[in-house]
Amino acid sequence: MRTPVFRNPDKTDWGLPPFTDADIWRDLWDAVRAVFHHLVVQSAETRRLHKDLRRSPGPIRVSVGSGRTVPDAGWVGLDFRKGPRVYRCDLRKPLPFGEGTVDVVLAEHIVEHFWFDDIPAVFDEFFRILRPGGIVRIVCPDALIVCDLLQGKENERTELQKRMDARMHRWRPTEATPLRVANRMAYEFGNHKSLLTEQALVDFAADAGFVDIETMTIDKSVYFATPPGTHLARYPDGVLEAVVIEAVRPPSAPN
Repeated sequence: MRTPVFRNPDKTDWGLPPFTDADIWRDLWDAVRAVFHHLVVQSAETRRLHKDLRRSPGPIRVSVGSGRTVPDAGWVGLDFRKGPRVYRCDLRKPLPFGEGTVDVVLAEHIVEHFWFDDIPAVFDEFFRILRPGGIVRIVCPDALIVCDLLQGKENERTELQKRMDARMHRWRPTEATPLRVANRMAYEFGNHKSLLTEQALVDFAADAGFVDIETMTIDKSVYFATPPGTHLARYPDGVLEAVVIEAVRPPSAPN
């Protein structure tokens, strides 16, 4: 199981270890499955994706970690699960696009599913596939709300978050509700791996080479006439739950 561990005192990260052969049979089986997936499943999905894109000339707008739904017909999605205009893809691997071939990347509620030390590579991959001048929009839960909930702070954001979670999960309000909501946001029932803030997203984007980085609430956009995504359609009272950045791959970007 690949999980972060403590590093030596002279190290500054969590020490996410590389994949090893600790269990040779498990690793062998995983390797066989990975080869089959890459050679058969992923190759077929990539061919289908690019065949469909050739049939629909125009800007290539990609929703990474889309789930089974894309924002509208002008988008394609990448996810572990298939759906209409959604193509199966292992998002831990290089995305199925050449360098500088994509116009827009939307990463809505996916970055927090990666270990913190893997996130720079995720931003690098977004940068790689975007054309010069291409735009990325990233949405993820705001860890600062988790902090407020843990400290028992009562403000517009925490109250809205508690109401939203109570509605979605039918939780009975108790003294432990703030802690329960904080755990849901932080861990999403075992699916989340990283807590992120607006400043963290800005720093990751800048380190990857993006410029003109803007921050906003999820109902706003700087580079789109209408904010893309499915978050508000699914969670209309979740306007303050997430942090959002938009950024641009510079017109003349170094390799």
